[in-house]
Amino acid sequence: MRILFVAPSSYPIFGAEANVNAKMLNALTEGGAIVDLVCRAVRANRTCYPESTTDFFFKKVNSINLVKVDTDFDFSTILRHLKTFLKTGYIYKGIDWAFDAISVCEKLIKQYQYDYIYTYDYPSEVVGAYIARKYKIRWVATWNDPYMWIKYPYPYGKGPDTRISYFRKKLISDIGKYTFYNVFPSARLRDYMLQYMVGMDRNRSLISPHIIIEKFIPSELPAKNDEVLKIIHAGALGRERNPEILLKGIRSFLDKVTDAKIEITFLGVLERMHNNAFFEQIEALHLDKWIKCLPPVSYMESLSVMKQYDLCLLLEAPCEEGIFLPSKISDYMQNRKTIWAISPASGVLHDMYVDGKIDYFSDVKSVEDISSTLYNIYTDYQSERLHCPKNVCECFLSKNVYSQHLKYILNNQ
Repeated sequence: MRILFVAPSSYPIFGAEANVNAKMLNALTEGGAIVDLVCRAVRANRTCYPESTTDFFFKKVNSINLVKVDTDFDFSTILRHLKTFLKTGYIYKGIDWAFDAISVCEKLIKQYQYDYIYTYDYPSEVVGAYIARKYKIRWVATWNDPYMWIKYPYPYGKGPDTRISYFRKKLISDIGKYTFYNVFPSARLRDYMLQYMVGMDRNRSLISPHIIIEKFIPSELPAKNDEVLKIIHAGALGRERNPEILLKGIRSFLDKVTDAKIEITFLGVLERMHNNAFFEQIEALHLDKWIKCLPPVSYMESLSVMKQYDLCLLLEAPCEEGIFLPSKISDYMQNRKTIWAISPASGVLHDMYVDGKIDYFSDVKSVEDISSTLYNIYTDYQSERLHCPKNVCECFLSKNVYSQHLKYILNNQ
């Protein structure tokens, strides 16, 4: 089978979205699909991780087609938006990449006969809707996050009921009309989007978690480092995933266990938050002695860094419901690390904790819960009883994710 894979964030790997999409691309090509990739050249002003173009993910891709669009706001940008509207009937800020991407796709369609078009991330849904409508190619749309930033749950956006323009309503309607299948990393995200994605068919949706690459799973569990408990948070923090409550929880724990031998490292970038704000919080709570900050590294290097720690930490935003499946969860699992999730009390990560897939959990809105969980982690570590996964979750494995796509989508004519 031949697949046209449209993912603005994928090659090179420069962030979480690109990492997730590159893994799926690898799963499809390793499974035997012939895939042509259409992606976006990385913008020079983008806040991201160092690029990684490792051949592991892309070695079997038939072709990589980079579409570069200048992001400066000038007359040419306005003109591209207008061209996109005239060609597709859709318009919103940032849609203009779709115009050039469609041109690349149409050249590929003249060369090859595609069975499916897979789309990931903005504005690939515009490309998918246009290609599916004009060329009758089966469109598989993947939604790693809610569609439309404004409809994200608070504190990211304004929620599913917020009003949108006529043109976005039309695009949502056409997504429901032209998608062959919709793919989500969690059932909670699917159910959240079904509240406003008019025409989207629940029965033609697949829950497909972020992939664990079998080749990267260590054969042996890491030994205990030393007397110092070493914790790492790998990934972005910022205005929504504000680390302040975590830092207060750490401070509360240290006030109770004054002789604690602990080291907490933050690896990554800050999004939509002034860099100094994080360091000011650390200084105000007198945590300099216990906290380290490392600059962002490439995806492959981050896997090596994680191996040096006893426990991997994940902090989510204080949403009413945790609908997201953070990509770092699969990376932590892939490294067979003990996981501590600080997340909404009702949500995907709490579900995984209840199911035994995550080792420790704290309510993201409770300083005391974070403090008491850290106390439990520390005492478990001191007594060599730290929860540690013996096996990885089977449903996350690349071969099993591909099997689900094969069963429900690629063999579904």
